[in-house]
Amino acid sequence: MDAILYLPGQQPQKVSAEGLSLSDNNTGYAQISERVSTLLECSAGLVDVLASGPHYVAYSVFDYEGEVNQAAMLALSDITRVPFNLDDDDAILQGPVLVIRSA
Repeated sequence: MDAILYLPGQQPQKVSAEGLSLSDNNTGYAQISERVSTLLECSAGLVDVLASGPHYVAYSVFDYEGEVNQAAMLALSDITRVPFNLDDDDAILQGPVLVIRSA
């Protein structure tokens, strides 16, 4: 399993996958562990599941207002095959994004 942290304006950082997991195969539920909130530097109550599937899960900080995270948007578009509409302010990702993928 690979875990990559996308911070706005920085190169993606591979982080340890210890304490992280993919979505549950039976329920599709993505667990928000303490490790996720630590990597995103927020409380667990502010972690948002952006997207999940059998081989990936992406987390962000709910209602984050800050620098646009273009690297994360490109990575998620590639993983989910859903493009981001840069003209839609509600669809633009801002702040840190954590993506976990099966290896």
